[in-house]
Amino acid sequence: MFVLALDGVPYSLLKRLMADGKMPNFRRLVESGGVLQRMRSVLPPISSCAWASFMTGKGPAGHNIYGFIERDPQTMEVHVPTANDLRAETLWHRLSDAGKRVFVMNVPVTFPPKPLNGIMISGFLAPDIDRACYPPQIAAGLKQSGYIIDVDTVQARRELETFRRTLPVALEKRIDTMWRFYRRENWDFFMAHIMETDRLHHFVWAQMEDGHPVWSDFFYGIYDRVDKLIGEIVQETGNKYELLILSDHGFERLRKEVFLNKYLFDKGYLKFTGQHAPESLQDIHPQSTAYSLIPGRVYINLKGREKQGTVEPGLEYESLRSRLRADLLEMKDPADGRPIVREVLTREEAYGSHNSLGREWTVNTSDPAYLAPDLLVVNQPGYDFKGNLWRENLCEESPVTGMHTPDDAFVCSRRGITGKSDPEITDCMAAILDFFSGDADRRSKKN
Repeated sequence: MFVLALDGVPYSLLKRLMADGKMPNFRRLVESGGVLQRMRSVLPPISSCAWASFMTGKGPAGHNIYGFIERDPQTMEVHVPTANDLRAETLWHRLSDAGKRVFVMNVPVTFPPKPLNGIMISGFLAPDIDRACYPPQIAAGLKQSGYIIDVDTVQARRELETFRRTLPVALEKRIDTMWRFYRRENWDFFMAHIMETDRLHHFVWAQMEDGHPVWSDFFYGIYDRVDKLIGEIVQETGNKYELLILSDHGFERLRKEVFLNKYLFDKGYLKFTGQHAPESLQDIHPQSTAYSLIPGRVYINLKGREKQGTVEPGLEYESLRSRLRADLLEMKDPADGRPIVREVLTREEAYGSHNSLGREWTVNTSDPAYLAPDLLVVNQPGYDFKGNLWRENLCEESPVTGMHTPDDAFVCSRRGITGKSDPEITDCMAAILDFFSGDADRRSKKN
């Protein structure tokens, strides 16, 4: 099987591009029998959560990745979740254990790379190429070829000209590396992940929608290259490989960034120690009852769980959570009164976890839902929740012009390997394992 992952590419955008004649190779794949479907992502729809769900077949409560930033409630220290935080077995290790030769390049949440029967090049969370590779000796060749783990998104926030020069270079290095390893041996499972589409959308989405004379051409130029790549893959793999192409979430225009902790502070739920702007979760005052992490994850300052928790489990917790939920639903854009929040989900609704926070609740770090937020705030279109502890304003415009959505990812395969009319990204692992076990062949013949 050959898997091409196009990070953040929406189903709706692909449909429009094909209708406009901009992706002829992809259109031919679909018209010649490829099954193209809209696919649902996870909540929150960020790459680390979504790709962890792809590679484990589980949602966040099953694999333990809830966001780009996580806190240890016992210490209130934060860290970036990595592959070391995964609590579920991955697709590539299942295949490796079955004796399959696998190649995995650039997929998020694969750092640090774990030993497997093949080659792994970790994705954008890897700090450098030397630590991104298994086996380690392949790093030398990647450095010599100028391989780029990711473009500089911090610099892109400051100015876009460098971004316009470096993004196509990173994409070409990714493609060149992909083909070099593809031709190295006959793989059982080969997966290449393209992050450049996600980066393109974050910084050029609005310009594309507005038809900017320079940036819309740049946007569609990247898609021309992606479509050419798809044509090359279709021709090269032929009947030797099952082909699966997918994304992890959709995209839409970002109107404003929303600083949820500002709202909690103004409503009296969040307080800080000292007279200066807080710098870390350590600066949260014990009298606080709630705080937030990116994106839209709200935590009750629960006694026995948080370092300085004061809210009692049971009735006090449930009462506070209900009141907080009602307040969050009332959040409006100060500029025009637009509603910011679509819905507020409890941890049970969002992740299917049982309510273990009753009166008899005790700390259980082995509980799969231990790190789940108490409330998950789901945005209205265009509003992107941020986790900054302090901000003067609730809403601000941003140099980022595109944001993720949970309901507009896509999946395309020659035979519709998920076998479902309404697939979710968590369905992909089982479908791939079924394919290798022969179940996909049996299902295809039956249909």
